[in-house]
Amino acid sequence: MTKLYSKFKQILHYKHYAPIANPRLIMTILAKNEEDIIERQILFNKAQGVDAFIVTDNNSSDKTLEIFRKYKDKGWILDIIEEKGENHDQSAWVHRMIILAKEKYNADWIINADADEFWYAKSGNLKNELSITARNKIFIPSYNMLPEDDSDYINFSNKIIKTFPKKTEALLERQSKLSKYSQFLKTIPKVIHRAKDYTMILEGNHDVLMKGFSFRHISKDISICHFNIRNRQHFKRKMIDGAKAVEKNLKLGKEIACHWRYFYTGYINNTLDLDTEYDKAVGKFCKDEIKKYNILEKDTKVKDFFEKTA
Repeated sequence: MTKLYSKFKQILHYKHYAPIANPRLIMTILAKNEEDIIERQILFNKAQGVDAFIVTDNNSSDKTLEIFRKYKDKGWILDIIEEKGENHDQSAWVHRMIILAKEKYNADWIINADADEFWYAKSGNLKNELSITARNKIFIPSYNMLPEDDSDYINFSNKIIKTFPKKTEALLERQSKLSKYSQFLKTIPKVIHRAKDYTMILEGNHDVLMKGFSFRHISKDISICHFNIRNRQHFKRKMIDGAKAVEKNLKLGKEIACHWRYFYTGYINNTLDLDTEYDKAVGKFCKDEIKKYNILEKDTKVKDFFEKTA
C-alpha cells in the first residue's frame, strides 16, 4: 500500500512542459588531453544541431586548450573554464557549466558530453525530438565503437550493440580471453535535459536530478557513437592517468571509475600487463564468439560525415 501511495504521489507531481519549437541547445564538455578527437567532436555535434558549447579544460598538456580557443574565436564556444584541480571532480565541474548554460546563456536544453562522444539523430537534427517533447529529460543509448588495429578511430565501422550471454562472458573471462572490464559490457545511457528545473548532475553524466517527477524515456531518434578506446596507447594512458585523478578525489566511492582503478591497480602491482589487457578488452581473443552472438553492427555515420566534409 505504501509503495502504491508513493507511486501515486510521484504521478501527481509529474510535470508536463510546453514544447519549444526551436530550442536553444548547449553542449558542455569536460576534457583533458583530447587533441586527437576534440575538434572532430565539436564539428560533428555542431552539425547535428548543437547551437553552442561551454567547455572546461583540466590541465591539458597537449593542444586541447588551443583547439578550444580556436572555436571560441569562431563563436561556437561561449566560455572556456581552465580548471587547475587534479582530483577529477567531474560532477562539480560539469554542474558549474550547466549553471552557466542555464543562467548566462539562456539554454533551453543541455547535453553534458565527454570528448569522445558523437551524438547523432536519425532525423538529422538533435533538436527535432526536443522540439516536440513534454518531458524534462531524455535518456540516450550509447554504443562503444570497436577499435580496429592500425586504423584512425574515425574509420572504426563496428559498434557494439549487444553484450555476451552472461555464462559465455564468465567463461571467456575464466579462459583469459576477455577482460573483466571489456568494451562489451552493458553501457549506461546518457541524458539530455532541460535547463528549467535542473538541480544536480550525477557522476558520469548519466542522469540529472530535476524538480518534479519524470518517467524514464529512452530516445528512439538519438544515439551516441562512443570512441572511448581509440588505440592501444590511448587505452594505457587513459587507465593510468584517469585512475590517478580519481584516486585524489576522496569524495568518490570506489564504484566510480572502477574500470580505471582495476587496470591501474594491476599495473602498479605488476599483476596485469596492459598490452594484454587491451587485447582482451577489445575482444581480440574471442572473435568467433563475437560473430556467433551477432555482437556488432556496421555503423559508418561518423566516418561518412568526415569524408563528406573533407
